[in-house]
Amino acid sequence: MVPSARPPLFLLSALLLALAACEAGDDDTATEADDESTAEQAPDDPDESDDADEPDEPDEPDDAGEAEEPGEAGEGADEAEDDAAAGNPAECVDEAPDGGVFVDEADFRHADHVEATYEDTHKLLEIATPLADQPERFALVQCGLETPELDDDVHVIEVPVESAVTLTTTNLPHFDALDAVDRLAGVGEPDFVATPSVRDRIEDGELEGYGTAEGGPDLERVIDLGPDLLILDAFGEDALEQVQRLTEAGVPALLNGDFDETTLLGRAEWVKVTGMLLNREAEAEAVFDEVAAGYEEVRDHAADLDDRPLVLADEPFEGTWFAAGGESFLANGISDAGGEYAFADDDSTGSLEFDIETVLDEGGDAHVWIQAGSVDGTLDDLLAVDERFAEIRAFQEGEVWAADAQATPTGGNARFEGAYLYADEFLADLAAIFHPDEFDHEPVFFGRVEE
Repeated sequence: MVPSARPPLFLLSALLLALAACEAGDDDTATEADDESTAEQAPDDPDESDDADEPDEPDEPDDAGEAEEPGEAGEGADEAEDDAAAGNPAECVDEAPDGGVFVDEADFRHADHVEATYEDTHKLLEIATPLADQPERFALVQCGLETPELDDDVHVIEVPVESAVTLTTTNLPHFDALDAVDRLAGVGEPDFVATPSVRDRIEDGELEGYGTAEGGPDLERVIDLGPDLLILDAFGEDALEQVQRLTEAGVPALLNGDFDETTLLGRAEWVKVTGMLLNREAEAEAVFDEVAAGYEEVRDHAADLDDRPLVLADEPFEGTWFAAGGESFLANGISDAGGEYAFADDDSTGSLEFDIETVLDEGGDAHVWIQAGSVDGTLDDLLAVDERFAEIRAFQEGEVWAADAQATPTGGNARFEGAYLYADEFLADLAAIFHPDEFDHEPVFFGRVEE
């Protein structure tokens, strides 16, 4: 079970939605949430088979059959040039070749809060956050090359990043999928991590926590550690101040804003940001393309179905029901999975607040109720919270699904981690719950709440 020190799953969802609402200018909930934007582990990771995108170290030319192409063995200079062209540099370089250092470039097609442009020696990353009217700008400068002349407000990060502390868990599956867990130098709160490969390093004593109870960084310890980069969430009044202090102390910092995205693929596409930091754009593109292809296959199948069950989401906390807005990532995911969200007519991207009576009026006839209860609990446990839940059709028909099927004993949960990257699995979960006869899929992130 999740420790009481961590907010309930549905409340954490609401806080993240509230943050998204702040970015979009919605006035549904303007709570300043200093809660961590946690997200947990991926299910089966996509194959990372793009080894060719990581440049091999130049080999001494020989005639032992090492040539990549027939007839080109022994061409030492050509081989080194081919290696350099195989992908973005895996280490420092002495000079930028004609045409620039970066062969592979990130292209954001679904994420709305990040943009990337490429120059000969650096990449410019712009991240829109709820903290400022203008995007924060980060220059990712190739290691070994001189930092170009930049505007004063541009934060400089040297790439490829060799050691990173991340206070958000949403990007931990990125490091795992890109075979770069060894680049992690620390996490926020170890107990809230669910990605198995990262948990293994924590349990082996190789990774420590550098977060505070408020969700921010322990600045002094981070500065003492001296990583190449600290990644923190782009919310909280002092986030920009923390970035400035870290920069002055010689520790570059990057703001994560994936929680602002309003589509599942938009959130998943942030794997490309991590790819940019590691100079592994091609690998990140391959991971995302596989996710997007799976997502679109499920979405297209669901779009052909006539039946669209009414869906209720989340549950009340201390008498208030926090529900996702009608234009939120969850609402869009429900629609793509072939469901009809109970609050689909709402046009906000953040979190809505209702009393229980209103929810029962709007969603009492829901065929499915998701993100309620726990797979370790029962329907009776839900009734103990409020006996009026028995009036909900989904409750009566046993169609209540909890989103903690991959929760860890210490409080981690894949719903807030791997589900961000593996949007195809998350959507397949929803589609299989809404249309069990149409989708042959065993839910990964969700589990039915039994009687």
